[in-house]
Amino acid sequence: MGTQEGSLFRLLKFGLCCSLLWVGWVPGNAWAQSAGVCGPAPAAKAALDQLPQQTPALTDWPFHEQHAAALQALLRQYPDDVFVQRAYINSMYSRSDKDKVIAEYKARYERNPDNPQLAYLYGLTLMGRQSPEAIKLFSSALKQDPKFLLPHLPLVTIYSSSVFLNKEQSAAHLRAFLDACPASLEGYEALTRMDDKDLLRPYAAPLRTLLASRSDPEAVGAYRTLWSLEFKAHPASDYDALRRQVSQDLERLRQLKLEDKRQWYEALEDGYKLVNDQKQSDWAQEQVQTRFPRPYELAAISKWFKDHHWPAEDAPPDEKRAFYTDLLQQTAQWVKERPNTIYVWEERLGAIEELEDVAAADVKAAADQTLKVAINNAGPDGPDSNVYFNVAEVLSMKHLEPERVVEMAQKGLAQLEIESKEPPYDLSSKENLDYFNFYHAYSRLQILGFEVDGYLQLKQADKAQLLLTQMDEWLQDLKALVGDNQTHKKSYARRLAAYWGQMAREAELRGRKLDAMGFYENALLTRLDAQQKPETGKKDELADNAHQLWANLGGTDEGWRLWYGRRADALANQSGLTWEDANLPLPAFELADLTGKTWNVASLKGKVTFLNFWASW
Repeated sequence: MGTQEGSLFRLLKFGLCCSLLWVGWVPGNAWAQSAGVCGPAPAAKAALDQLPQQTPALTDWPFHEQHAAALQALLRQYPDDVFVQRAYINSMYSRSDKDKVIAEYKARYERNPDNPQLAYLYGLTLMGRQSPEAIKLFSSALKQDPKFLLPHLPLVTIYSSSVFLNKEQSAAHLRAFLDACPASLEGYEALTRMDDKDLLRPYAAPLRTLLASRSDPEAVGAYRTLWSLEFKAHPASDYDALRRQVSQDLERLRQLKLEDKRQWYEALEDGYKLVNDQKQSDWAQEQVQTRFPRPYELAAISKWFKDHHWPAEDAPPDEKRAFYTDLLQQTAQWVKERPNTIYVWEERLGAIEELEDVAAADVKAAADQTLKVAINNAGPDGPDSNVYFNVAEVLSMKHLEPERVVEMAQKGLAQLEIESKEPPYDLSSKENLDYFNFYHAYSRLQILGFEVDGYLQLKQADKAQLLLTQMDEWLQDLKALVGDNQTHKKSYARRLAAYWGQMAREAELRGRKLDAMGFYENALLTRLDAQQKPETGKKDELADNAHQLWANLGGTDEGWRLWYGRRADALANQSGLTWEDANLPLPAFELADLTGKTWNVASLKGKVTFLNFWASW
């Protein structure tokens, strides 16, 4: 919800933060103590498989505490099992948890630096935060005990990242693990992230043989890995034959009748999608979400969003109104089925924000419940800044509870400041880090803007003025991060226009009407020069406030039209499609179209090419 930039920032932040300690725990089935660790011992694996799973009845933090307690019991039962230790490390997701686990394993490693398992485990805690140090620890573990194989896998991840990219090292570590642990499904899962066909082919066939000999849920789920490897390892001309093979796999899987196992349905969902049987794929997905409910999955939500597409910013007002009215009606049922799931409440709050005829009591109730659910999910670190951002945004736009808008903005800024001190995810590309830094600064300005708006609604001009002085300084910080990125330039212009608009309102509040008109002029010209259209279907408060003051000062409608209206109308009539120069090298790729024809960089060289990118979050 909120602006497009804010949504993208929150998605990126989620991706960076949540991947900090995750290294892909999908334990294999073999145990070879003499030849090296390939997977947990059978008893430990069985215990790990029985760890509690979150249900819709549990919010995130209580589940985390329940899961952590179960892991602590396993640690006492298997104190020296590296897979149990790894599961414990990967379960840490809050800021305080991450700091705690790093300190814990640092101390253990420093007491026994010659222990390769402790070097490996300490390295896991540093991945994404201090990856160069993690590389040293993993390499040291392998040097101390070449038969201890697990450090190869995080090194595959690190050397596959854009920052530490080394394809030779990544492939070498993956081969070392797979050649020593041919029955470990975890190694094959890591292989799916590689693009070297010569690396993929030798391992796809052994994996197929391995899975054909097994019928346990873990192996059934690994068919998704197998199919991914096979399609990546073969040219598009082989796809029809591969689909026929997948069809045969599906027949075998259906005969297993593992109706009580999530992995069975997930494999069927992917397999049917590969053979273009969308009806059966949808059935399998619905079975997963119905039989094995998770807080963030609901069949009704998946189905609704398959049938409804988010309207663009410049979509006709009637189209937007119909979409968000329907979404609001749907969320009334969704929140009954998933009352503890924050994103369902945020969807409801987002729909309310877009509709003008929602009763004030309903707006307040949705804001209250969204915040309550977020707090219940968050634990001792408190909700993320975006939760306070969302609540402040809706109340501000609806001109409701300005005191609470100020409170939410202040809490959001305080939380954002804490989040900004977290180490950046150092496996991300420079472009992603630049993007993250820009939208962190952008979000900081947005939240401060809500606080200013609250004080203006409360008619507290002095407090608003102090914050506007701060906003001016932060705008300079944001401008320094713009660079040559055209999207960033437009986003900066949007914040600059908002700043001038609030400067105008503060001047009006003090009775300085001429000053206010000058500030409104700056705001409107900034918006026009950046070719930013007011969003369709929403009241353009900036232009309306400026026009009202213009008339109050004796300006005529004809003068307003000549000064502002003609340019605004011309901009409104422009096509919403714009083109920007990427100025980035195109990486090598090979893709097949619907007819089976293969396309790559060489085939497109010298041609004008239209690329249509889309994503389903």
